[in-house]
Amino acid sequence: MKTLFATLVLASSAVTASAQQYAANDYRVCPQPQTQKGLTVVESVCGKITRPDFTPGTISSLAELEGAQAERDGFKQRVADYGTCINEFINSYRRPGGDASSSAPDEAACAHAWAEDQVTQSVVEYGRTCVEFSNRSITDANIEPWSGSCYPEASGGGHG
Repeated sequence: MKTLFATLVLASSAVTASAQQYAANDYRVCPQPQTQKGLTVVESVCGKITRPDFTPGTISSLAELEGAQAERDGFKQRVADYGTCINEFINSYRRPGGDASSSAPDEAACAHAWAEDQVTQSVVEYGRTCVEFSNRSITDANIEPWSGSCYPEASGGGHG
């Protein structure tokens, strides 16, 4: 086990400090400055996205929970649309006459990776809020009990 750990440490230290690194499934891991540049670069074309806030303890009814779930699902769709827009933006640089020396496509890819992270965080935060509400609904007779799922079903290749 120590040998495996040492090998992993050596392998990770051998990775160059490039502007973006690739993780599993071509997922880009970008430094914050490049991500921020990417968000700025695509904002005029793709708009801006803001993750919803799901703070545990703030939902006091089943209707509010269902509204938050709809908000989470809507955010997932907005990020999917944002990703499509970013892909079109990146592809515009690959067309004849596009600026092949521009860093905008790489920066835009970082904005896309950031948006994907926002979806993950949104799902986790909603799940925590939902579980907290579900637990409260069991012990508080004034709250209609929640019997649904707090996390979306996993799917093959997207945001389940």
